[in-house]
Amino acid sequence: MVKLFAEKGVRVVVLDIQPMTFNAGSNVHYFKCDLTSRANVAAVAQEVRKKVGDPTVLINNAGVVQGRTVLETTEKDLRFTFDVNLFAHYYTAQEFLPYMIKRDHGMVVTVASFASWVCVPNMVDYAASKAAALSFHQGLTAELKSTYKAPRVRTIVVNQGYTKTPLFEGYQNDSPFLLPALEPATVAEAVVRKVLTGESGQVVVPKMGNLTSGLAAFPLWYQTKLRAKNVTIMSQFKGRKVVKDLDTFYEGREKGKEGKGGDQGPEASTVLV
Repeated sequence: MVKLFAEKGVRVVVLDIQPMTFNAGSNVHYFKCDLTSRANVAAVAQEVRKKVGDPTVLINNAGVVQGRTVLETTEKDLRFTFDVNLFAHYYTAQEFLPYMIKRDHGMVVTVASFASWVCVPNMVDYAASKAAALSFHQGLTAELKSTYKAPRVRTIVVNQGYTKTPLFEGYQNDSPFLLPALEPATVAEAVVRKVLTGESGQVVVPKMGNLTSGLAAFPLWYQTKLRAKNVTIMSQFKGRKVVKDLDTFYEGREKGKEGKGGDQGPEASTVLV
């Protein structure tokens, strides 16, 4: 997404705890940011406004997955999953949405997942966080119209299937014909294309995934059978861990050693345009 927006001359701000892995050009600005920290997001947002300006498009794309069962999931696993996959949406929106509301112009994009519709074994925390992200999008969309009186601040939700990134290495795709594995560029192009329309809506890739959203209409016994059948999906999971030692990560946070915002350095999780 960063590359595609940058190629069109759009100024892009990247907030991520990791450094960028490519040189995207002078119109891309990277700020190191711990999205799990409300204070750090606020500090970095202040730097963004000072150095680049107020973003008019916010894309919440940061995501993590642990790949453990309910009983294997530690308190820190659970906290980290929801900190990144849900709470960060609140933090970035609270920082950048007021400007959009004031101008009644802008856009907020929420990257959810097929997992927001279907929960399978070893992905319960991830699916729960993505279902919550979907609810965040739905509620925010309603508030923009009814509470904030800013109907021209558009919203988009993205529900994508399995995408071949390091985050999901080892994921077993059990429906390659109906729901083929996606290249990151495929999802990025679909999102960027929708953003550039300037209209609210939804991005579902692949399109057959629309059938997944109707699972709740099936009998409960069928839903349960389908979820249990997909136990093999995460059996070989060994996806990349952005933060490998969560105990140390949160202990450092609690001792006030979180990273400073605004560090300049050369992959994008949250994209602000």
